Amino acid sequence: MIFNKQGRIDIDAMFNENPSLNRIMQDNIVTDDELQQQAELVESLLHEIERHFNAEDQRLIMRLMAETNVLMAINHYYELQKLQ
Repeated sequence: MIFNKQGRIDIDAMFNENPSLNRIMQDNIVTDDELQQQAELVESLLHEIERHFNAEDQRLIMRLMAETNVLMAINHYYELQKLQ
């Protein structure tokens, strides 16, 4: 689920199988409303984390989220570099 057969993070599967992404990208256009709805979904999930996890767990989750976003950003930049 998290890792592929090679033991690496299977980000592509997580990303491609995500219902939110599939719904938003169905027409290959991201609207203001879709962006707002996704932001609200993330906010809702963060509130759920606050309710269900202790402070130490929350710090680990926040660190994971931050580092995952860094990974996604640099991966995107890396792919753009290959186009040049």
